[in-house]
Amino acid sequence: MNADRLMFPNLFRPFRLGGQELRNRMFVTGHMTMMVTNGVPNEQQAAYHEARARGGVGLIVMEAAAVHPTSLRGGNVIDASRDDCIRGYARIAEACGTHGVPVIGQLFHAGREMTFVRDGSRAVAHGPSVVPSERHKVMPRALSACLIAEIVKGHGNAARRFEAAGLIGSEIVANMGYLHASFLNPNINTRNDEYGGTFDKRLRFLREVVQDVREKCADEHILGLRISIEEMSHDGLTPDVVTEVCQAISAEGGLDYINVIGGSSTDVAGAIHIVPPMSVEPGYLGPVAGKLKSLFDIPVFVAGRINQPHEAEKILSRGWADLCGMTRANICDPEIAAKAEAGRVDDIRACIGCNQACIGHELAGYPISCIQHPETGRELTSGAPKQAIEAKN
Repeated sequence: MNADRLMFPNLFRPFRLGGQELRNRMFVTGHMTMMVTNGVPNEQQAAYHEARARGGVGLIVMEAAAVHPTSLRGGNVIDASRDDCIRGYARIAEACGTHGVPVIGQLFHAGREMTFVRDGSRAVAHGPSVVPSERHKVMPRALSACLIAEIVKGHGNAARRFEAAGLIGSEIVANMGYLHASFLNPNINTRNDEYGGTFDKRLRFLREVVQDVREKCADEHILGLRISIEEMSHDGLTPDVVTEVCQAISAEGGLDYINVIGGSSTDVAGAIHIVPPMSVEPGYLGPVAGKLKSLFDIPVFVAGRINQPHEAEKILSRGWADLCGMTRANICDPEIAAKAEAGRVDDIRACIGCNQACIGHELAGYPISCIQHPETGRELTSGAPKQAIEAKN
């Protein structure tokens, strides 16, 4: 089928990311699945991601993985600080690769955003400074220079594990008020050493992380940055500061793309944008991403309630972004890409933004699913319907 005859010509135009050819512009963003066993992605998670790969998505970014033990928030977080994680990542890379879909891993440190786990415990939180987190009611410890160095090195070591497992790259999680974002924020980073004070010093932690990954991984290893263009929090990062950060980091040449999102984990106002509900306008961050994209040459991705291929096509056709993150759309219908490409839009099960079985299950400590597609998260047992032995009418 020729691209000009497709209902969504921009969405299904191939895209080259580094040395990788993506078959379309739809991707799954990093999101917690609660499908982890002892810090390792399990078979359930492999089946979950493979269903989306089989359904035609162009790229999968896996969930946040702790690069250092100080970021572990219970047993349902991938522990990328240990070699044990490699086998789980390899299983997913192989499963998705069978369908021609590359996989990227996320490099994550929660910082002061440490939540309670199901048994009621909570690990010690660390941040750039002793500034409390409003939403999770946490008072962090200020990171020492020695511990900062350990965490920086943890990023490159984790990225090397991704590489060993067959993942094509890494994405630094600098969004939602987590550790990287905290260092950038003058309202949270009140240090007076080499990691705080001026803009350049507040940028140092992120800059060292990029350098560490680049030094430890192959040249073809793709490195992205996920960042909230606006944290929408009373003391959060503003678009002006984030734009300055993106311009400075991209100018240094270490990044292959920037992945734009909105919101923050630090308070209720910002937190609703982590998984925007149905009251939020579809594709609302497209124009904001477009302003950022106009400032530099590296690719810009965007996500934020892009629940239908029509919304993605509009964003792409206007040049606001190069790829569109459609995560809940793929949770709701893992075949959305294939259906859209074939023009079968009426067959798509559309995400309504109810957040009941995706983020709702995750917050309750259960594997994610979807009220409109209960097979999600249950691919090993209910993923493929079988022909009935006896036909009925």
